[in-house]
Amino acid sequence: MPKRSLAVHLEYECKTCRKIVSRQVHRYEPVETFEELDLQLGHTNFPITPFACPQCGAEHMPETMAVYDITNGKMARCFAQPLGSPELTVVASGDSPYGVVMSPEEQAEYERGLAKAKECFQEHEEAFWAEYFAFAQPKWRELLKEFSQKEYVEAYKALGVPVLSFSASIAAWRKDAEKRFTTDAEKTAFWRAANRYLVDEEFVWVPVDTWPMDRWVQTYGRERVTYLTLHLPLPEELEKYRTEKLSRVIRKKSGEAGVLFERIGQLGRELEKQKKRSFKFSQELMDLRQETGKLREELAQAKRQLEAEPTVIDRQADDARKIREFKGLINELRTEIERLSALIPNEEEPEDEGRANEEVLVPTVPEEVDLSGLAGKTILIVGLPNEEINDGYRVIWHDGDKVDVKLQTFAREADIFVFLTRFGAHAVMWWLKEEAIEQGKPVYFVRERNLERILEGVLRG
Repeated sequence: MPKRSLAVHLEYECKTCRKIVSRQVHRYEPVETFEELDLQLGHTNFPITPFACPQCGAEHMPETMAVYDITNGKMARCFAQPLGSPELTVVASGDSPYGVVMSPEEQAEYERGLAKAKECFQEHEEAFWAEYFAFAQPKWRELLKEFSQKEYVEAYKALGVPVLSFSASIAAWRKDAEKRFTTDAEKTAFWRAANRYLVDEEFVWVPVDTWPMDRWVQTYGRERVTYLTLHLPLPEELEKYRTEKLSRVIRKKSGEAGVLFERIGQLGRELEKQKKRSFKFSQELMDLRQETGKLREELAQAKRQLEAEPTVIDRQADDARKIREFKGLINELRTEIERLSALIPNEEEPEDEGRANEEVLVPTVPEEVDLSGLAGKTILIVGLPNEEINDGYRVIWHDGDKVDVKLQTFAREADIFVFLTRFGAHAVMWWLKEEAIEQGKPVYFVRERNLERILEGVLRG
């Protein structure tokens, strides 16, 4: 097989313009087999962040991971999986828009288990094969029915036994195996050769959390798949995934053991159902967030239009009508955003109390800085609490957590508004903008917390 060049893309369907947006996040070294690709995939992490649609500019979180064959400059999709589905878990701490999520600690434990999986199997391999054959002996004839023609051919070739004709039926293969392998030594050799692919290339190679139980049962038979699911040597870190997979293969039995297995099955099916529900809700949550983002952008655009309106003392009737329309639109958008935001888990982390409670330093203003332009002015700084300052000019402070009576009073008294963007609440910022437009007062948005620099910035305009 010639070497293939493969690339990983994160993709989403833009909710604004319906365009499929794709961004390449990794390109692999050329590989000859999917086993080589799988090995590289297992050692690669892909950061998941929102990215913009090139057509409309809207930013969205990716929904799908896709692998493309880009050999010879051509681009062909090999496979794709939804992010946060049971088959493609997302690693995240805290709130996440995806359904099936691992914490960083769970992911670290999982990766430790995967790293030890092959070594763990090799350490117990001989004992495993002996026990696996002991399981097969009492039901030898029945289990021979589960082998496919491909498994018979591979086993015969591995043992140097003449292969039957291509037209031979499965029944013919089974009868030949019954007659040919009669001693325990012969049966052991055949059993191991016939099961080699199922054990080494399926159960040992495929990560336990992605074992395709339904497909394996259909391909290899329920008896063998059930035994291997129960007894394949696994590191301790991966044992919980074995329990999940058992629910897909166990049959109902009578007695106490039957009750236990049925309970395991119920729990496994319930877990699978919860994962699917979680994935569905995550998609709905992502849609809500994108809709909220669109509404926020409309709100910002409406506010920019409002700010662009000339501020005049003697307003014409048309100006007053437009401002009423803009304010009505702003109120409608704000109400809709509050409704949607209530449906979304709070993503904001609390402000570092140590930083927020630090005393705001008010340095002595050097003589060369001329603040005479502020004489007689009252400057309202919103975002941090502090004591009032009177030094030819007046500085009053508000913590900026919410719009309260104190802030409304300060806004009427002040000549100049300053908002500290790193500390004040988002809703307070928009309110202050509206007040500045309504009262015809200047408003400044700064990241600084140093009073001297704030006042210099106000003077510079």
